[in-house]
Amino acid sequence: MRGKSSDSTAVALLIVLAGSLILPLLLVGGVFLIIGLNTGSGPGAYTVVFAKAGDECGAQGQYLDASTGEPLQCIGPGGFRTASLEFPGFSRAQNDEVRRWLTTLAEDGDLSVFDHRSVQAKIDGIAAGLPPGTRVEPESGGTKIWIGAALTVVGLALGSGFAWRWRRNRRTGY
Repeated sequence: MRGKSSDSTAVALLIVLAGSLILPLLLVGGVFLIIGLNTGSGPGAYTVVFAKAGDECGAQGQYLDASTGEPLQCIGPGGFRTASLEFPGFSRAQNDEVRRWLTTLAEDGDLSVFDHRSVQAKIDGIAAGLPPGTRVEPESGGTKIWIGAALTVVGLALGSGFAWRWRRNRRTGY
C-alpha cells in the first residue's frame, strides 16, 4: 500500500509541474501572437485621420477636423495632444505643400470624403519619395508572431508529450 501512495503523490507532482510549465508557455505564446497580429493595424506616421472635435485620438497619425482640415486637439493615450501637421522626414517645403493642398480643398467651405482621400494620397506620394532612412516605416509584428508561435508550439509539444506518457502509464497500470 505504501508504494501506491507515493506513486499517486509523484503523479500529482508531475501534473503540477507539467501544468506550471505548459500553461505559462501557452498563455505567453498566445499573448505574443495576439500582439503581433495586431501590430501595425493602427494609423502610421503618415496617416491622416479626419475626426470631429472632441473625438479620441490614438498615439500615431495626424488628426484633422473632418470639415475644415485644421489640426485637432484631442485626448488620447498619454493625455492631451495637439496635431501640428508636421510629418516625420518631410522638409518644411513638403509640409507647406500639404498645408496649401488642404487650404485649397477647404476653400469651398467643407471637405468631402473625396477631399480626405486626396489629402492622404498627396501625403502618401510625398512619403513614397523620401530617401531611405528618412521615411518612418510602420512597425511590423513579425518577430512577435514568431516568438508567440514558437512558445505555443513548444507548449503544445510538451503538453502532448506529458499526455502521451500519462496515457501510456495508465494503460500499463503504473
